[in-house]
Amino acid sequence: MKINAAYLLVLIGLITACSSNDEPKKVVYVEQETVILDRSSQDRAKTLTELGLAYYKLEKYNYAEDNLKRSLKLDNKNATTYQVFALIKQRSKKPDQAQHYFDKALKLEPDNFNILTAYAVFLYEEERHDEAVIEFKRIVNAPFYKKKWVAYSYLGLYDLENDEQRAAEIKFYKALQADSSYSLALFETAKIRYSKGEMMSARAYVERYFGSAGKTLDGLELAIKIETALQTYDLVEQYQLELTRNFPFSKAAEKIQHNY
Repeated sequence: MKINAAYLLVLIGLITACSSNDEPKKVVYVEQETVILDRSSQDRAKTLTELGLAYYKLEKYNYAEDNLKRSLKLDNKNATTYQVFALIKQRSKKPDQAQHYFDKALKLEPDNFNILTAYAVFLYEEERHDEAVIEFKRIVNAPFYKKKWVAYSYLGLYDLENDEQRAAEIKFYKALQADSSYSLALFETAKIRYSKGEMMSARAYVERYFGSAGKTLDGLELAIKIETALQTYDLVEQYQLELTRNFPFSKAAEKIQHNY
């Protein structure tokens, strides 16, 4: 914003070197030219994009898009703005529009690995697995990029789909080295350890998963299986109670209630 006054008055108090409290203080007023405080259009656009992202995370997509459109009017070269648009369209089940915005984002910043990661996840969820794997491998091979846990985890899922459990477990391990609280890698590792009969390890991973993602339906179902195998029936009952309370209309809850 601009300061309306033609000049700013800068007050400099000069106290004379006098010990008497009654001595008047001398004040000098110095004129200074107006300081312009206008923010650049690019900065304002960035703020609007951040607002759009915040609304997207809250699933308030109309508000998100309003802010993103305003951002593009100020700066139509911000790749992140197009990325957030793409994420909204992806979550809204509009894959053609999501592809359009991802293309725009990556055209502006083809080596932005945050955008590339989001795009690869989109490809994978659209069952374009071969395309997604190419991008995920590019991400994990990037020497200076640190946020590789998503790419490693999806490569692990791809290995599982191809019955390569050992390779998948290694991928999830690498993902957790990069981010020890990444819920997808924790859950998939817990499932693998359960399938291998390593119940104490499976329990440890599912508990870490709960700490990261909360008590999800899938997590509670897996925990019940693990504790049943361990014959810790007090924990089985605890998890069953939580499942029926939190997901009363699920098939798992119906099955538990039927058994009782």
